[in-house]
Amino acid sequence: MRRRHTKAQLAAAARAWDEATLSNDYLFNRVMQQKHALLPTLQRLVPELAIKKLVHITTQHSFKATYDSRGFRLDIFAEDQNGRRLDLEMQVINHHDLLKRASCYQAMMIDEQLEEGDFYQRLRPVYVIFITMFDPFGGHHQVDHHRLYSEHADQQRLPSLVNYLFINAASDEETTAPALRRLCAFIRDGTVDPSDPLILKLEQVQRKAKQNKKWRREAMRYNLAAQDAKWAELQAKEQGMDQAMLAMIETLAEQGMPKEQIITTIAKARKLSLLAARQYYNQLMLSK
Repeated sequence: MRRRHTKAQLAAAARAWDEATLSNDYLFNRVMQQKHALLPTLQRLVPELAIKKLVHITTQHSFKATYDSRGFRLDIFAEDQNGRRLDLEMQVINHHDLLKRASCYQAMMIDEQLEEGDFYQRLRPVYVIFITMFDPFGGHHQVDHHRLYSEHADQQRLPSLVNYLFINAASDEETTAPALRRLCAFIRDGTVDPSDPLILKLEQVQRKAKQNKKWRREAMRYNLAAQDAKWAELQAKEQGMDQAMLAMIETLAEQGMPKEQIITTIAKARKLSLLAARQYYNQLMLSK
C-alpha cells in the first residue's frame, strides 16, 4: 500500500537535503561524480599514489560475472593515468561485512581488466576505499590500510594488486594527518576550514549540488521512499503482532477467561491503558 505523504513529511525530506553533509550517500555520489571534486579528494586519501589525472569516472558502476550470479554496484569507480582502478564508497550503516564486500569488489575490478588471451602482466593495481561513519574494526583508528604481507622475511610487504583502505570519518584521531582530519570533519558534520583549498572546493561543489532542482527532487524521493520502507516494516510487524494477539485472545477465550480479564491481559502485554486495550480488543474482533 502506497502512502500519501503529509506536508510535514515533505518538509522533513526537504530539510534533510538542505542539511545533508557528504555522509549522505546521494549527495556524496553527486559531488564525487565531478572530476574537479574527485581528483583532489583521492589525492588526499591516497597521496602515495601521486595521482595526476583521472581518465575515467563512472558512478554506480555495475559488475555481474554471470547471468545468474549476484551483481555488484560501486559508488564511484575511477581510473588514473597509470591504469590503476579505484573504487570510492560511502558507508553510513555498519553491516559488519566490509572486508567481504571489499574482497568481492576487488575481484570484480581485477576480472574486468582481462579479456580472453590477455597476459596477467596487463593487470593494474586495484584500490577499494571505504569512507565510513563508524569504527569498522573496533580499533579506534581513523585509517586502516589492508595490504598483503609475507609471513616470512620479517613481514615484508608484497607488491600487490589488492589494496583496501578504510577511512573512519566519525573519528578524529590526533595521530592522523591534519589534512585528512579536515576532510573527515567536512564529510562528518560539514565543518569548513577556510585555510584548506580542498575543503573550500568541496563546500562549493556541495552547495551547487544542493541547488540543483532535479537532484533535490530525486534526493527527496529517496528520503521519502526510505520513510515508506520503514513504515511498511512497522506495518508488517504490527500486523504480525495483531495476528499473534488475536490467537492469544482466542486461546484465552477457549480457556474460559472472561472478556474483561482478556482486555486486562492485552493492556499489560501491549502496555496500553484499559480504554485503549478495550478499543484494540474490539478492533481485533471486528477483523476476524
